[in-house]
Amino acid sequence: MKAIYKIVIIVVAGVFLGSCDAFLERSAQDLVIPKTTAQYKEVLQYEGYFQHVVGSKGSYAFATYMTDDIEFFDARTMPAAPQTWTAEDDDVEPLSACYQWQEDIEGVNFVNASYKYLYSQVMVANICLLSVDESEGTIAEKEVLKGQAAFTRAFAYFTLANLYAKPYNKARPDDPCVPLKEDYTPSLEVKSRATIQQVWDLITADIETALALLEDKRINNICEISYPAALVLATRIYLYKEEWNKAIEYGEKFRHLGKYPLHDISMETTSGDIRYTTRNNYADNVRKFLSVGNTEVAWTFGYNYSADTYRTLYQPLPTGNVCMYYRVSAKDPATGIIGQFETGDRRKVYWFYAPPTPTSGQPTYRYDYVTTKYEHTINYLEGVFSFRAGEIYISLAEAYARRGNPGDQATAIAILNELRVKRFAPALYVALQTGDFATDQALVDFIWKERRRELCFEELHRWWDLRRTTQPKIVHQWKGGATYTLQEGDDAYVLQFPQAELDYNGTALEANPRPNRPQDTPANP
Repeated sequence: MKAIYKIVIIVVAGVFLGSCDAFLERSAQDLVIPKTTAQYKEVLQYEGYFQHVVGSKGSYAFATYMTDDIEFFDARTMPAAPQTWTAEDDDVEPLSACYQWQEDIEGVNFVNASYKYLYSQVMVANICLLSVDESEGTIAEKEVLKGQAAFTRAFAYFTLANLYAKPYNKARPDDPCVPLKEDYTPSLEVKSRATIQQVWDLITADIETALALLEDKRINNICEISYPAALVLATRIYLYKEEWNKAIEYGEKFRHLGKYPLHDISMETTSGDIRYTTRNNYADNVRKFLSVGNTEVAWTFGYNYSADTYRTLYQPLPTGNVCMYYRVSAKDPATGIIGQFETGDRRKVYWFYAPPTPTSGQPTYRYDYVTTKYEHTINYLEGVFSFRAGEIYISLAEAYARRGNPGDQATAIAILNELRVKRFAPALYVALQTGDFATDQALVDFIWKERRRELCFEELHRWWDLRRTTQPKIVHQWKGGATYTLQEGDDAYVLQFPQAELDYNGTALEANPRPNRPQDTPANP
């Protein structure tokens, strides 16, 4: 066996249990060189599986602050703001450079860990892919491991490419993408960028491998990478590549599995005000959408995270400096996420807590919408993010609408109606009709808005969708009335590499042309 690393193998006692915490829990550990397929599978599960994409080790949540779903809000200017919020807190703005689309988003209080972490997921996948054939195990065990490792590498490179390179559909094949690493040999060699074509060819080959090897395997734990999860990722990949036939093929295969019915929220509501009681304790009585009981989840990930870090990044809080400057966008109904929901759309009340009455809650809660898609109590949490049926339905609708074959518009609308009937209050639901859309592009525009409503604050869907669709102009207000503008087609739709990577690799790692961004208008004195 050609294993080079000594890898920490955490031995699992007993069988997989119902929760992801139990699935990833290990009862003992030894420093060993893995020999069996089962041991390599544990390496993938314990070191991979994107466990830390919302934690300090590898969070990419900061990209949400570059979208139109977040807006500036200075809670200190509101009545009854805590006296402990002082001017000194102005120095603690770890995400301000992200929000302003600056050339360098890092600073004293924020380091971009996503790049390094995603490559760690590539490396663990490579270890398994290159060692599986010589490991001790059955053919079926090896096929499962190879399929899950191929999925992992495809997803890692998909995420890297959609953060640090041009979108596939807006790039030339020879445009620079991200470095490729297809072995696990330790090396001090500097890495240059592979091309868009090379990286996306690997992504495509890996997801096809995952599909072929996992298709006939019985994996029923939503915490484990499975064939249905690979179908979701494949649909996403081909949608981004604008290969409509392939996106439709895999999306329909998922839909016709019949295992993941859309979770019906047509009768759901968020009951009462959100009331802050003690730090990190929310007195609410509703089960969130992405929780154990959701029928449409095929795979869930992002388990080991700091609750404080996650909440600070994704929702305004009464504690933590970031809450004083950002909130879910609601001020302008034409551009903010809150203004996008139609009358009767239960997603608005089930995805968010509305601002409570002025007599309850902490000051920020009196003015903020708060995202509530996820369980706050970790005992009930399967995973922060999920591959789920809702994405399949909205992606299928887009693929049909954009393919434009005879009958495709009607099919796209029928699929939209299947989704929307599960999202609207029954008395207010009105099915979409072909006559509602004057052109094919009008239908596509509607579907893109529906993606924003359906997938808001999940993974990086909004940022990725902005990049691959119209790359629109976005204006972010900042302190004192100052504004920053992301222009249509702006270079800042591509992230700069972390400074540590640029310093180490030198000219081998070609920097992205992301300019420094001045204020459009001066702040008030």
